[in-house]
Amino acid sequence: MLGQAYSRNGQKEEARKVLARLNEEAKSRYVAPYALALVQIVLGDKDRAIEELEHAYEEGETNYLFIIKVDPLLDELRGQPRFDALVQKITRGK
Repeated sequence: MLGQAYSRNGQKEEARKVLARLNEEAKSRYVAPYALALVQIVLGDKDRAIEELEHAYEEGETNYLFIIKVDPLLDELRGQPRFDALVQKITRGK
């Protein structure tokens, strides 16, 4: 959320630093792919955000994916074919 706040406040470099810290932390402990995706979205990397969400789904991540269909923080991904397909898989259980 901090990365999102920085980016939405025009502080893109600070948001990138948050993302870098999360990626570094993920090397030694669990970091939710959903959190990484949220920062990727506000930094404009929609493809990478979708990759993170797809990875979460493939790994059986259940902490946040259950809200993927309605989470307004993901609105910028709606209409992207890969994202819409992922939402369908998750909400239909396939």
